[in-house]
Amino acid sequence: MNCTKNSLARSASSLLLATAISLATTAIAHADVTLTAMFPFTKVDPDYARLQETYERFHAANPDITINFDYLDHDAYHNKMQALAISGNLPDILTLWPGKRTGYLTGRGYAKDLRDLIKRDRVDKLLRPVSTQAQAATGEVYEIGVPFVNFTNVVYVNRKLLNEVKLDYPKTLGEMIGQSKAIRAAGYRPAVFGDQSSWVLQSCLLSVMVGRMGTSEWFANVLKGTEGAAFTDAPFVGALKKIREMVDAGFIDPSEPSTTREQALSAFVSGRSVYFIGGIWEVVNLTSALPPDMKTDVEIRSLPEIEGATLANSDSSSGQPSTGFGMSAKLDDEKSEAAWKWIKFNLDPSNKDIDVKYGMLPIYAQDVGVGDMLSDPLAKKSYAFSSSIVHVLPVLDDRLDAEGVMQVVNAGLQELVLGSVTPEELAAKYEAWVAANDSNRKTK
Repeated sequence: MNCTKNSLARSASSLLLATAISLATTAIAHADVTLTAMFPFTKVDPDYARLQETYERFHAANPDITINFDYLDHDAYHNKMQALAISGNLPDILTLWPGKRTGYLTGRGYAKDLRDLIKRDRVDKLLRPVSTQAQAATGEVYEIGVPFVNFTNVVYVNRKLLNEVKLDYPKTLGEMIGQSKAIRAAGYRPAVFGDQSSWVLQSCLLSVMVGRMGTSEWFANVLKGTEGAAFTDAPFVGALKKIREMVDAGFIDPSEPSTTREQALSAFVSGRSVYFIGGIWEVVNLTSALPPDMKTDVEIRSLPEIEGATLANSDSSSGQPSTGFGMSAKLDDEKSEAAWKWIKFNLDPSNKDIDVKYGMLPIYAQDVGVGDMLSDPLAKKSYAFSSSIVHVLPVLDDRLDAEGVMQVVNAGLQELVLGSVTPEELAAKYEAWVAANDSNRKTK
């Protein structure tokens, strides 16, 4: 059985690599081309070193294409890009977000729609659907990055503590909430989030709940305010009610609005909390913070099934594709093909060794052997988790205007935890803001 499985895996990997090689050689620049690019990284960021090494390999394979890089820190990048867009002097290669963060470029015609190139070179066959999903209301795809999904809902479990309290990992959210009394009686905190910065409960808990309790059709309609959909509907209000239930049962502590992420991480690492709920990015922090023997005690899970949810499967998490590369809409055919070669090169599974070296664990449509390259126990568990997620659900602050999410939802969740607002009141307040202000509603 294992031999058959390994043989199939090798065949699948060979097929993917053959496809990647085909993709990489489809468009050939016939003359020397020089491109400009700007990235939101500085020399202290791992992505800086990763891109430098990737470019060295790219240029060795494509000596006729030269890319002149400019690096800025995150905020300076966005400020400069907005100014360059207005002046008509954008770089050829753009670093873009799949959601609203770079909407000042993608929503105003500055970035090229990549759908024709994706279809022509069958890039979608190499990647999971989430990597090439629509990034605009009318279906445009403006960027593709290394096929890595930034999952925002991950449950980190201290298995040793769970065993000590004589509990198993719950099958349903109701069972998880019901564990609160026994965990607290044993002297531990059920879960930590660290919501002082106010975005954590929204991004790492509410988003996955709303995604499971509603349908993708409902979410698409509520974004645009069509078919009578509103944030006062059952999926959104129901998710808020579940969070309030978690507070009432003691699973979410009333101190969460004043708990920092550092304090939450410390509580979990020091064995004072059974669960730590955050994003997949916490693996990096846990890898450096946990002693080697404790790494074997930590499990990485998805949120248990929510009773009554439309999407009952626990093989789902909220998340968004990584930031990636696009190109200026003004490029001529020659520069466009050269920029597209760079974009495809970053997707090629044959470059996975660079990605893994710098902490990126790419997930392709089929297994290409990334898991075999990992030695750290948490890295292995992180990759297994990411590979197991079938349904990637939207993150609210990725799909809706940041101002409304920050001012109403994030702040409102803290008020909900403290008991100063009801789920219905928060939902009504947010629907009113979205109806009056959110750009998604203005495009209907």
